[in-house]
Amino acid sequence: MLIGPSCRVLVGPALFIKMRLIGLQLLLLLATFGSPAGSVGQNKTQERSNQLQIGVEELLLFNRHFLDYLVVYSESDEEPSNRDCVDTLQQLANAYLNRECHGLEWFDSWGKAPSGIYYGSSHVFGNYDQCRQFSWRQIRGEHCVFVVSYAKGMFPFVPGLCVPSVCTPRFIHRIYGDYVSGRNATLEIPADPNLRCSHNSGLVFHGAVITATVIFTCIAILLLTSTIYEAVQLVQGRDVDPLYSSFSVYLNLRGILRIVPKLPSKEAESTYVIECLDGIRSLSMIWIIIYHVQDTLPKVPVINRSSRSAFLEGPASTVMLHSGAFAVDTFFVLSGMLVAWNMLKELDKKGRINLFQFYLQRYIRITVPLAVLVLFVTSFAVYVGEGPQWKPSLFKMQDTCSKYWWSTLLHIQNYVNPGNICLLWTWYLSADMQLYLLAPALIYPLWKYGKRFLLVIAGLALLSMSSVFITFTLYDFRKSSAAPNGDGLMNLTYFPTHTRMAVWLWGTIFGYVLYKTKADGIKLSRRSWNIGWVICFACIVVIVCGQYGFNQTDYHDFSEVLDAFYAALHRTVFGICVMWIILACVNGKAGVINDILCAPLWQPLSKLSYTMYLLHSLLIMMASVASVKLEMHFSVMDLFNRIWAAIGITMSVSLLWSAFFELPFVNLSKHFLINRQVSDEVKKI
Repeated sequence: MLIGPSCRVLVGPALFIKMRLIGLQLLLLLATFGSPAGSVGQNKTQERSNQLQIGVEELLLFNRHFLDYLVVYSESDEEPSNRDCVDTLQQLANAYLNRECHGLEWFDSWGKAPSGIYYGSSHVFGNYDQCRQFSWRQIRGEHCVFVVSYAKGMFPFVPGLCVPSVCTPRFIHRIYGDYVSGRNATLEIPADPNLRCSHNSGLVFHGAVITATVIFTCIAILLLTSTIYEAVQLVQGRDVDPLYSSFSVYLNLRGILRIVPKLPSKEAESTYVIECLDGIRSLSMIWIIIYHVQDTLPKVPVINRSSRSAFLEGPASTVMLHSGAFAVDTFFVLSGMLVAWNMLKELDKKGRINLFQFYLQRYIRITVPLAVLVLFVTSFAVYVGEGPQWKPSLFKMQDTCSKYWWSTLLHIQNYVNPGNICLLWTWYLSADMQLYLLAPALIYPLWKYGKRFLLVIAGLALLSMSSVFITFTLYDFRKSSAAPNGDGLMNLTYFPTHTRMAVWLWGTIFGYVLYKTKADGIKLSRRSWNIGWVICFACIVVIVCGQYGFNQTDYHDFSEVLDAFYAALHRTVFGICVMWIILACVNGKAGVINDILCAPLWQPLSKLSYTMYLLHSLLIMMASVASVKLEMHFSVMDLFNRIWAAIGITMSVSLLWSAFFELPFVNLSKHFLINRQVSDEVKKI
C-alpha cells in the first residue's frame, strides 16, 4: 500500500513474506525426505538446508531486524557524543516503524539481501546517492559499508547502511557488531573504520594540499602565458622563442599529434629509423591496460560472481591475464636496445658522453610527470570522487605515497620498501632508471673493446637469470597463484632490478648488433628467416600457454625445479622473440607484420606510452572500481566496454598530462643543456 500523499513509498506486506518463507521451508523439507542418497545424502541436504535458512531467511530481514534492535538498544555508559548517535538512530527507527516519510526514505536507502546469494551476490550497497542526500533536522546521511560473515563456506554479506552524521564510524561498527553477534554472525572490524564510511569532512588544507595548490597554480599560469605568447607570435608572423614557448599547450599538443608519413624503404635505411618500434610500443601499452583491467575486475562488486570467476578461470582469460606481464619485458627490451643505440651513436660522433646531461635529461623526463602524479595522489585525488569503495581505494594509496614519496622520486622503491610501493606499477620506472644509471659502465667498454665485451654483458644476463632460479629454489616459490608465496615472490623476484635486468641486458646486446649492421643489414637465407619465424611463434605459444598451465595445474603434481627453470627462462625467451620481430622488420623480412607495426597511426600513441603507463592503473582504479556505487552484472561485453573505456580515458588524460607536465620540462632541459653544450664547444674553438 501507499503511505502518505507526498512520500509515496511502497511497503511490502509482511504476510506475503511469511507465506513465501513457509513455502520455502516446505520445499526444503520435501527435498530432504525425498532424497534417494541414503543417510549421508540426507545429512548433506539437511546441512545445506540449514545454511540456506541462514543465507536467505535471516538475510531477507537481517537489516530490518536491526531497526527493532535499535529501538530497544540501551547502554548507560555512553559518552555524550555517542548518546546523540543512539538517540538519533532510535528516532529514525521509530519513524520507520510508524511509517513516517523521513523514516521510510532513510531505510529505503539501505542495502537489502539480494537474490543469488549462492551465486556469489553478496554486495548490497543500497542507494548511495539517496543516503548522501538524506537530511532530517540538520542531520545528514552518511553511507557505511559492513562485512558480515554469517555462514561457513559462504561469501561474506556486505551491506551498506545509511547512518546519521552524528555517529562516528567506530561507534556505528560497535553497535552493528553487537547486533550481528546476536544473530550468530561475525562482523569484520577494520583497522580504520573511517575508510568504510563516507563521512565528508570537506577539503582539509594540510601540507600536501597547500603544496599542490601552489605548484599547480604556478604551472597553470606558465601554461596560459606561454600559450598566449606563441599564439600572438604566430598571428603576427614573428619567430617564436623556444624558451618562452616551452609551456605552450598548442606547441606540445601539436608535437604529440603530428604524424610523419611512412618513409620509403631506402630512405628509412639511410636515416636509420626503426619505424616498427612505434607499433610495438603502442601495442605493448594496450596489452598492459588490458591486463590491469582484468586484474582489477575481481574488486568490482557484481551480482553474478560465480559467472565472473568461471570466466576468469577459463583458458582465454587466464592466458590473457597472466601473460600481460610480458608487455613490461617488451619495454625492458626496447629500453636496453635504444640506450645502446643512442650511446654508441653519440660515442661515434664525439668520442665521449656528457654523463651530467645524460642522467639529468633522463631524470627530468621520467621524474617530473611522476612527481606531479604523486603530488596529486597525496593531495586532491581523494576529493575528486566518492562511493562505497572510494576511501578504501584512494586513502590507502594516499597514505602510502605520503610516507614513501621520497623513495619513489629517488627511484629506489623496488629495494627500499618493496612491500609499500607508492603507486605499485611504478616499480618499473625505478628498475629502468637504475639500469639507465648502469648503462654507461656497459656501453662505453662495449664501444671501446667491441665484440669482446659482449661476453661480459651476456655473463651478467646469465647471472640475473640464475638469481631468479636460486631465489625460487631457496624459498620454495611456485608460479601457481594458489601457492602460498605471500609477498616474497613479488618482493624478491618481480620488483628487484637484478632479477629483471636479464631482458634489458639482452636488449643492449641486440642494440649493439643492430647498430653495427645498420648499413648492410643481416643477410640470411629465406629458409633461415622462415625457420626463425616458426621458432619465434612456437616459443611465444609455449611460454604463454605455460602461464596457463602453471596456474591451472596443482603445483604439488610437478617438481618445484620446473617452476624455477620456467621463472628464470620465460622472460628472456619472450624478449628474444621481440628482438626477432624487430630484426625481421628492420631487414624487410616481416611482411604484413612490418606494415602493421610501421603504420603512422601508432606515432601519437607511441609518444604517449610513458604517460599512459604512468596514469593508466590509477585511472582504471578511479573510473572502474573506486567510483562504483551499485552492484554490477558481469558479462564479456561489459569487460570489453571496460577495456575500451580504459584505453580511451587513459589516452585522453595522458595527452593532456604529457602536454602539461612532461614536454614543458623536457623542452626546458633540452634548451638549457644543449645551449650550454654548444656554448662550451664554441669556447673551445
